[in-house]
Amino acid sequence: MEHVGRRTFLASAGAGAAALGLLGSTKSVAANDKLNVAVIGVRGRGKSHINAFSAHKDTVVATLCDVDSRVLAGAAKSVEDRTGKAPQLVADLRRVMDDKSIDIVTIATPNHWHALATVWACQAGKDVYVEKPVSHNFLEGGKMVEAARRYERIVQTGTQNRTLAGVREAMAFLKSGKLGKIFLAKGLCYKPRGSIGLKPDGPVPAGVDYSLWLGPAPERPFNPNRFHYEWHWNWDYGNGDLGNQGIHQMDVARWGLGVDSWPTTIQSSGGRFGYKDDGETPNTQLASYRWDDCELVFEVRGLPTNAEKDVKVGNIFYGTEGYMVVNGDGFATYLGDKGEPGPKSTKSGGDHFANFVTAVKSRKREQLNGDIVEGHRSSALCHLGNIAYRVGQSLTFDNKTETFASNPKANSLLGREYRSPFTMPDKV
Repeated sequence: MEHVGRRTFLASAGAGAAALGLLGSTKSVAANDKLNVAVIGVRGRGKSHINAFSAHKDTVVATLCDVDSRVLAGAAKSVEDRTGKAPQLVADLRRVMDDKSIDIVTIATPNHWHALATVWACQAGKDVYVEKPVSHNFLEGGKMVEAARRYERIVQTGTQNRTLAGVREAMAFLKSGKLGKIFLAKGLCYKPRGSIGLKPDGPVPAGVDYSLWLGPAPERPFNPNRFHYEWHWNWDYGNGDLGNQGIHQMDVARWGLGVDSWPTTIQSSGGRFGYKDDGETPNTQLASYRWDDCELVFEVRGLPTNAEKDVKVGNIFYGTEGYMVVNGDGFATYLGDKGEPGPKSTKSGGDHFANFVTAVKSRKREQLNGDIVEGHRSSALCHLGNIAYRVGQSLTFDNKTETFASNPKANSLLGREYRSPFTMPDKV
């Protein structure tokens, strides 16, 4: 059964895609047609989207969308240099949803825009490739799954490890039972994260539509330490490294354990150690998740550190017959009490964007390696761990109600209040 979040949102229904008259604005696409792609957010991961869809034989990058006009020109030149055709440039993603010629929307915005943009795109009849984490909070991830299913959209999550051949081989090995029962998965995110410093609020840079950038987030003055990339370390927009780099390893950890239900117990501790700056999220964090017969432990280290089994960003799985180390696109196993070397990965490569296009063309979501429901489940674990960190308590989670038992403060962090008119509808 798909766990898709059954509680209504904190915000009431407001202006959304349905109110903008976007429902049903799709066109049929023949198997041999090229698909028109609109990339929303053209910095960072957006560049990878542009490169991938510009190079694919079945797609055309028709539109680029970003609230910062300063980055659009360079992105447009990249498309034109690759394809010989200049894309349309827009600032407001709602205009992308209005455009009936667009078949695919890719979303590489800050996290706080992922869910609303995805829901609007589904309502507008467009297929979606959305970056990780798919959501900014637990509740809106369920809404994304609901929208994808209701409008029969193909929605791929940007957890590209799902397509890497070596990782898929590793997961098949775990499923084979050759390591016995897998009872513990560890996710490692040991990425250096230096101080972002202290910066005062200031004027909005010329060419930036700051209100549109804020979107559903609370109104507040502009600050460069809450803008390009540094938004990751502020709770209004990001989810710390647990939801930044860590979501990749969280997804692999959950995949290897084979759990599709929510954990019953969540704990997390840590802090922003070593410096004082404008960041809010922890640079050091340890989170644990307990199911009836297994546990997932995740660790974030942003300060200088040793590796674990030569891994700084990866996973370790422990079974009753040995353990496995997953590092990048490869894996190695160690068997028995003495840790004798066992089978290793023999495969590599994989194109997550191409996997998405294949599913879009076939209309078979079962072909997706990173369907939205998988993205929701793994992103939600990051959110649950961050909630436990923020309330500073061990939490008990009820799988039926998808709420924390007798903990109003923790439950208030499952969703968010949306800034009008950028509100998530109660019914998608």
